[in-house]
Amino acid sequence: MTEDDLHAQRPRPLRVRFEIAAARMIEAWVAAGRMAVSAGEMELAREFLEHDGWTVREVPGTRVQLAHGKGSVREVSREDAVLMALRRLVRRA
Repeated sequence: MTEDDLHAQRPRPLRVRFEIAAARMIEAWVAAGRMAVSAGEMELAREFLEHDGWTVREVPGTRVQLAHGKGSVREVSREDAVLMALRRLVRRA
């Protein structure tokens, strides 16, 4: 492999912390046998979603409101919001 080949195959740069944390989060959920999203994990997902054009608002309990552009607002669990962020992350790759 030449140096030119190495430069041509550079991975794309990470844009937000969620991209770094995603694999660690999934591994922890698999090890625990369930998905439980912490406030810190939700903050990382929020940062990612907001970078992607979403508005994320906390509501009482462990739910959040999501809105994109002028579309409708929907209320989902933290887990659903993080799964949505993960799906969007995979589409970017």
